[in-house]
Amino acid sequence: NVKVGDTFKIRIKEVHRDKERFYVDSARCRMPYVNPFNDEVMKVYKPQPFLPCTNQRDLVTVHYDDILKKYILHINEEVVHQLMQSNNKTFGCSYQQIIYGQHAEIYDKLGNKTSFGQDYLVPSDVEGMLVECRTSEGFGKILQQDAFVFVQPKVDQVTSKSHRKPSIIMYGIDTVSRTSLRRTMPMIFEFLKSPGWFEMMGYNKVSFWGILLLKGYTYLQKDFFQVADNSFPNIFAMLTGYSPETAKDNLCDTDMPHCLDEIPFIWKDLKKAGYLTAYAEDEGIANTFTYAKPGFSKQPVDYYFRPFLDALEKNTLIVHCPGCVMKYCLGRRVANSYIYDYCRQFMQRFVAERPIWGMFWSNHFSHDDTFMLSGMQHKILTDLLNFERDGAFEHTIMVFFSDHGARFGPLMKMKEGFLEERLPMMFIYLPPWFRRKYPQYAAALAKNQNRLSSNFDLYNTLRHILQIARKQQGSKISWSFDCPQCQSLFFPLPVNRSCSEAGIVEEYCTCHKYVEIPESPVSWLLARMVVQRINEYLWHYHLQDRCSNLTLRHVNATELRTDNLHEKLVMQTGFRHYHSKFQVHQNYGEFFATVLFNENTGALNVNVELISRISMYGNDSVCVENKIHKLYCICLTELQT
Repeated sequence: NVKVGDTFKIRIKEVHRDKERFYVDSARCRMPYVNPFNDEVMKVYKPQPFLPCTNQRDLVTVHYDDILKKYILHINEEVVHQLMQSNNKTFGCSYQQIIYGQHAEIYDKLGNKTSFGQDYLVPSDVEGMLVECRTSEGFGKILQQDAFVFVQPKVDQVTSKSHRKPSIIMYGIDTVSRTSLRRTMPMIFEFLKSPGWFEMMGYNKVSFWGILLLKGYTYLQKDFFQVADNSFPNIFAMLTGYSPETAKDNLCDTDMPHCLDEIPFIWKDLKKAGYLTAYAEDEGIANTFTYAKPGFSKQPVDYYFRPFLDALEKNTLIVHCPGCVMKYCLGRRVANSYIYDYCRQFMQRFVAERPIWGMFWSNHFSHDDTFMLSGMQHKILTDLLNFERDGAFEHTIMVFFSDHGARFGPLMKMKEGFLEERLPMMFIYLPPWFRRKYPQYAAALAKNQNRLSSNFDLYNTLRHILQIARKQQGSKISWSFDCPQCQSLFFPLPVNRSCSEAGIVEEYCTCHKYVEIPESPVSWLLARMVVQRINEYLWHYHLQDRCSNLTLRHVNATELRTDNLHEKLVMQTGFRHYHSKFQVHQNYGEFFATVLFNENTGALNVNVELISRISMYGNDSVCVENKIHKLYCICLTELQT
């Protein structure tokens, strides 16, 4: 087994010496392997150190007494004396309960201060607290402040006595491509090669589409705002089988209050099947269900971390890592450590007794700087090793995953940028008992490792596990509304699968071969036309009084799709697929577009809301609130001279 501190020798090969390799290699999909240590990336890659939030030892620690079924607060008196620099002074510790329940997304208030002494038994109704220890003289000097959240067993929870149902834990980290994982967290990658783990190397993030007819040729195109360029649509797809837009058409608008309460999230059916459910994230502003969304009006799962996160962010010292927008430290701890503790407690309390489902999503350290992953490597590896030490892997199917790769920064300027953004890591662990009882499912998962898959397949897999829990026969029939041809990963995927069959549109499909073409009048014409479409988009939404008219400054690269399948489109319509990467004059904004262009007629088809902004835009778009408009708006008030 991998141990923290082990050193792994990573053999670095020159790109031009490698034989061409593919994650998926079929007639309809050739998904390229990217050398994580190629010359281009190694010129800019800078491993980051772990940044501790404090150098002090913990004055108060928590452990759970399995006999008393209580959490216990232990005071480390040696730390007290070190902090007081005396053995003679007296001190006292107290806590304030984090009270919640009136609102789903925020805490209600802090309770009155309650003093506690050595090995204090935490009352069962206390699920979160802020702790403070002070010297006793005068107004008292603060020795240390801390915060704890507890997964408390609840009275109405009954241990399941039915047949063995697979528990599911989804541990996710924002903005981690499979290439980046290999580069920045090689020790974790080695751990994930352990028996029972399966890497879905053909996993491609999704987008959603309407149908556009080009002279009789059916072309799949996204017909609404920019999904799949952030966490919400990708996570939404794997938890519901819907895109936000089809949910809007068939269920409700996720931008409207109370809609998220009505969405058929997978956890609702799991709860009906006897599962305990939990959900936690470690960043409030960029939270999946509250960033430009109304959030939930009713508590969505049995254990919902959001109110505690709200209390932590409002009542602890916030520290940001250098150059980061996300909060890095909440008080004495890295933000990720709170949801890791919540996840570990959730498994420790219940996984041996009854089926559980939980999703624990971290984005505070990886979203702003993908190289920060290297600094968190030992932290995340320790988490996984602790899960293993607790015996959680004996019971639990674990999904260790991301939503997408880097979407801005230095990697986007490289040849691998297109693949980096679209190929998130995806690992699935099957416990020994499950592999023994259902060898056919483990065999299928192994086969599917190098076949094209998507978020919708993962959703179908969760539905399949639910069928197993209900003692129902598994089926290849898709439960995904948006992808009727998708299926459970516990059945062999088609070898010759296309992106459209997996619910992935051309803009996000990594199966097709594109080659860079020399700069030419055509490459400049393409980029100018795309810039003009962006301007027309801004005018359509009446933003011309706030947003600058964009003008082309430079064409960074142009690529042409060249695979055989593409020739059918060319012969039938005259249109070719191009990638255009360009920069505008206004604040040097950089963009990436996938377009259809007909050289004979000069016709261009592009969906503006599928154009990626690949440079960080900071305050460029403060004059607009819509998160999609922000990608393309460079405010007149923010123009740099």
